[in-house]
Amino acid sequence: MIAEFLKEWSYLAVFVLAALPWVESAFVVVLGIAMLDLNPVATTIMAFLGNWVTVLLVIFLFDRWNAWRNKRSGGGESKRSQRAYRLFVRYGLPGLAFLGPILIGTEIAAGFAMLFKAPRGPVLFWMTCSLAFWTILFAAAAAYGVDLFGLTRMNQSFGA
Repeated sequence: MIAEFLKEWSYLAVFVLAALPWVESAFVVVLGIAMLDLNPVATTIMAFLGNWVTVLLVIFLFDRWNAWRNKRSGGGESKRSQRAYRLFVRYGLPGLAFLGPILIGTEIAAGFAMLFKAPRGPVLFWMTCSLAFWTILFAAAAAYGVDLFGLTRMNQSFGA
């Protein structure tokens, strides 16, 4: 009975750990599935949601900050900087979103995208797609990798 109770709270722990900055959902999902023997689907959903909430917070806070900054500065830009901005939003934003979680972290990648004044909608779309991709990829690797190679999970190796 106590083990079931602790296992139920483990999913909340997965959510909270994934919501912490610099702790990626890809790491947390592997920890939950391979080490703690949690349900792969529930663990994946909770890890994704935990990290996604933090990314949402970063995007919306930076959006408010950008609006405040634009109001104070007046916002006159050259044609060259406008072209660079359009190129970044079209090509650089998807690359930053998909490589960011692995190289620099999801929250930092979202922060960089917003710092470069990318629109909130595309940043949210690309970061959500990237986060879902990496979380599902690592969850599948943890779930099938452990079963495929016959590796024992942490609690099974101690005879529990």
